[in-house]
Amino acid sequence: MTTSVRRISVVAPDEPARAALRRQPPHVTVEQALASGPYMLLLPLPPGWDLLAWETVSAELLLQADLSPGTPLYPPTYASARPDLTKPPAPRSADPAPREQVPPEEPVFRHPQPAELHEDEATVLAYGRDIAQVSSLLRAGLSVLVVAEKPVVPHLWREMATRAGLRAEVLEEPPEGDDAEAEDQPPGGEPLIPVQQNPRQRLLGRLRELVRALNDDTVLVVQHLDLLAGGSDGQLSPEAREVTELLHGAPERVMLAFAAPSLSVPEVLGERFSTRVTITGVPRTVRFRDDREEQPLGRALVTVGESARFERYDPVEFYKHVAGMNPVLLRQAMRYAMSVHRDHPAPVARDLYATIRAFKAQMSSNFEVPDVGFDDIAGYDEVKAHIQRAIDIVMGHHRLPQEFDHLRTKLIPRGFIFHGPPGTGKTLFAKAIANRMNATILVVSGPEVMGTYVGESERNVREIFAEARRNAPSVVVFDEFDSIASRRSEHSDGGTRAGNAVVAQILTEMDGFRPEVPTLVIGTTNRLNLIDEALLRPSRFESIAIDLPNDEARLKMISLHAAKFGIDVGGGVDELIASALRGRNGDDIHSVFRDAFVAAHFQDPPVPPTPEQLGQIVGRLQRKRREQRRSGRR
Repeated sequence: MTTSVRRISVVAPDEPARAALRRQPPHVTVEQALASGPYMLLLPLPPGWDLLAWETVSAELLLQADLSPGTPLYPPTYASARPDLTKPPAPRSADPAPREQVPPEEPVFRHPQPAELHEDEATVLAYGRDIAQVSSLLRAGLSVLVVAEKPVVPHLWREMATRAGLRAEVLEEPPEGDDAEAEDQPPGGEPLIPVQQNPRQRLLGRLRELVRALNDDTVLVVQHLDLLAGGSDGQLSPEAREVTELLHGAPERVMLAFAAPSLSVPEVLGERFSTRVTITGVPRTVRFRDDREEQPLGRALVTVGESARFERYDPVEFYKHVAGMNPVLLRQAMRYAMSVHRDHPAPVARDLYATIRAFKAQMSSNFEVPDVGFDDIAGYDEVKAHIQRAIDIVMGHHRLPQEFDHLRTKLIPRGFIFHGPPGTGKTLFAKAIANRMNATILVVSGPEVMGTYVGESERNVREIFAEARRNAPSVVVFDEFDSIASRRSEHSDGGTRAGNAVVAQILTEMDGFRPEVPTLVIGTTNRLNLIDEALLRPSRFESIAIDLPNDEARLKMISLHAAKFGIDVGGGVDELIASALRGRNGDDIHSVFRDAFVAAHFQDPPVPPTPEQLGQIVGRLQRKRREQRRSGRR
């Protein structure tokens, strides 16, 4: 039986005081250790913990100078009066009076938790630091390209332009039948037949007008630069060439443009902007604009009614389940959760997190909620233990003491490569990992990533990873990973160049992972020797062999599948089947009981799953495999 770790965060005024606390004897109580100096706590001391031995708690020792200004601190409070440690303890009575339970104190924040919260308010609150940064750049006369998700763009540019003190000229499509056509009509005579323009051409015409009208007090806002002039430098579209020429033609004017993380902007166009700012996900804590107070995201972006609806709701734990979402999507998820649990008698926080995960899967046409757990995979105990250690790091790194912050990115595994023969359950392991992480999962076939045109494969990779970050915690599985991550070559053929670019894009995306956004990448392959060596580095992919099951694992698989299909394998039948299927994979074992179930329920006349019937199914499977091997040799 395992015991949960008791953790406290102690704040020392200076380094000598912190060193003195480290030297406390292990047998003293928590109360005696904290009473030895002017120590404070990040969270109130739970009732009864003051009587615990100092060695039984995991103490995170922080310096007050390292905390953000305004961080709430709590003095150590105890359920009983602090004893005089210089006197011997008084004898206890036979029936001591019960200790009064002191409820833990709630942190006192200057700003109350909101009663209502609109999407624009949530966006401004969550991205206050980024908005302030961009606004200061605009005030200095510098143009900025902001990489952000589309739903937050309308809320961002308004606040950025307002704080910069500039009047925003927004590039929007002019209404049809505007004065552009009227200006082209000749004076007198027959009117010309109007030329139909597509929306992009009308936007380009409007852009020319806005660029000519810009002055020192205005900022040009282009909300969708990626859609107007997206692509690569190697294949600039006519529209991209014209946009590049227009924007570079007014280098002294201030411009604010936006692009989605999954879409690329030609580098020649991106060079027009002095700074590129990336805004993605949500921060762990937010700060109100009028002071330097920090508070958990789960308190600032969740209303009073929403947090009170779910019992045992923890605003700190909440962040782990929404780290990759933007504020607009987060608010939509909370409204959805309130609607789902409106008539439930007593929903708890776990129900909220499950609903948010389902909401993210419904918002994406690709991601889904896995229904496979480690209990559904028989055998492979060593592999399960190894994977569980990695999951504990991915989901629990935020509990590390603050002095180890610089190690978090080095501890978290980027992903795994499951390699082994076909049918051994590599994809099942990936789904079980996602289930254990309370994550959504996306299974991508490797060949599906490869596109026909230049740059299309890299864009597919960018979109997959961008969607994974939005759905975090998430697991991305690349099936047949060797088809997109094979060793890079120096040959100049087009197919090899495309493969090299895909590998490079995968490396770029994995190196850009944020530790607070739990995203795990898993590749499955039957041919590990084909994978590019740069991906096999321990800091990127950790390779795990999932081989054919041994005798013990086969017996467990037979028991698991027999119970699933309601077939009796007692009396040593399971051992006979396990012996006959030596060298077979888990998929073969599953097929035996599937065929027996079909014969018993769908065949006419039905054939009950007797030991003889099971033996016949196993025999047919063996003959089929021998025929396949002979066909392969021919």
